[in-house]
Amino acid sequence: ISSTYTEKKMNSIEIKNKDLINLLNDYSDWFESVDKSLIKVRGEKDKNEYYTSDEYLEKIDKEKHEGFPEKAHGIDLVFCDSTNNEIRERIRKVDLDFNSVLGSERCAVKMYYPAGGYMGWHNNHNAHGYNILFSYTKNGKGFFKFQDTTVPTKITIDDRPGWTAKVGYYGSNEEPDKLFWHCARAYEDRLTLGFVIPDKSFWEMMIEDIRSE
Repeated sequence: ISSTYTEKKMNSIEIKNKDLINLLNDYSDWFESVDKSLIKVRGEKDKNEYYTSDEYLEKIDKEKHEGFPEKAHGIDLVFCDSTNNEIRERIRKVDLDFNSVLGSERCAVKMYYPAGGYMGWHNNHNAHGYNILFSYTKNGKGFFKFQDTTVPTKITIDDRPGWTAKVGYYGSNEEPDKLFWHCARAYEDRLTLGFVIPDKSFWEMMIEDIRSE
């Protein structure tokens, strides 16, 4: 793996694996066909985009932060309170489908954001490990933002139309120099599938599989 994959930032990578591309496209085709009104989204709205602002990050009590986002508007589809059985059944297949292509054990997060959805600043210290995030928006109207511990400014990775992939590392509280503060926001329906991998070598193999044609 290139040395550019550090444990202090998030890196965008290109998806070239044709089996993976087909699998992701099957999911986005399904996602576009779903009646989103059947999905009960949780959390308060944030019209002023405060919970993804630098000001909010500065006000978080870092010592008491639990790792999960304290503010969000969206829903992990695993916990989807929906009357639509088809949604629940399709989400249950994610783990099996991605295991067959990437060998991953489990997709830790299957997050849906409606237009205006977001996940406020947090650091996942309670679920530390190497991660891979696949995100989908139809028109690229969303972003992922993080605090790179090597520079003072925040870095924003804008979505692009279709699927994108990002890889990085969530540090634990025992690794204060690797705590990874990040947030996300959607201006249209957005789907994120997140994998957390404890073993670095397996994470590196998964990245190579994603980037290999």
